[in-house]
Amino acid sequence: MPIPHSFSLWITSNLEDYQQTLEDLRVEYYLAERPLYHKHCTLSQLRQFNDLSLKIADYCYSQGDDDNYFAVLFGLHQKLIEQLHSNVQREVLFKAQAIQLARHSMTGLCQVFIAHGEWQKASELQREFLQYADSMS
Repeated sequence: MPIPHSFSLWITSNLEDYQQTLEDLRVEYYLAERPLYHKHCTLSQLRQFNDLSLKIADYCYSQGDDDNYFAVLFGLHQKLIEQLHSNVQREVLFKAQAIQLARHSMTGLCQVFIAHGEWQKASELQREFLQYADSMS
């Protein structure tokens, strides 16, 4: 029975590597998220947070971790929507960038919902997003 044993070791090793990489990415995530809570957060910091979140989501997806993929995308989307209403003193350009990035994350979430036959959830998310976007104009 050497084949099952070696396969088991391979799986265990890959899972440990995945979990370690995910833990490292989470540390980066929390560091990138911190500036979002300050009124002087820059466009560059917003984009950095967005890019890192998408990197984490893509990594989860490539490893077959659909639950974490969805959780990261959903968290990103919520955080971007928060940026639209969290601080009235933010520049218009900052809010415009946040809405553009939120539109991108919404598209990914809708694709997940549609792939699971959740058309109603996809429609609700789009409707909510349009309400946020309309409130910006």
